[in-house]
Amino acid sequence: MKKLVLLMLLATPLVFVNCSDDDDAPVEISTTYTLAEVDSSGVSGTAKFIQVDQTTTRIEVQLQGTPADGDHPMHIHINDAATGGGIAITLTNVDGNTGSSTTTVTKLDDEGDVIGADISYEGLLDFDGHINVHLSPTELATIVAQGDIGNNVP
Repeated sequence: MKKLVLLMLLATPLVFVNCSDDDDAPVEISTTYTLAEVDSSGVSGTAKFIQVDQTTTRIEVQLQGTPADGDHPMHIHINDAATGGGIAITLTNVDGNTGSSTTTVTKLDDEGDVIGADISYEGLLDFDGHINVHLSPTELATIVAQGDIGNNVP
């Protein structure tokens, strides 16, 4: 009887170690927007908004057609792309070598009427805005890719 109890005590941890539940893996909550080329620039891609937590959103941009060694400033602007508007959020510049950029967002920029206001993932999905990708830091007037975001996308 003692051997049986000892065997059961030794076998019990193995049952728990070998049980795995893949359903516990966190589910990514995200929305992807299209960034279309402007004026035959050859630059296009996507901006993926990923909910990190209740107050933080990670924006991952992946572009194709960026020139090697390029440095492309990028912003979320107010209004749809056709209307245009001021800068609401400054995003991390896109590296022309990789076509990539990642920005963590919790607030609007310190400009305009909503200085530094908090903005969540849900707030960005409801935002009246668009993304502009610029040719370079010295050529901000030249937009190479853009796309509507938030409530501007059907």
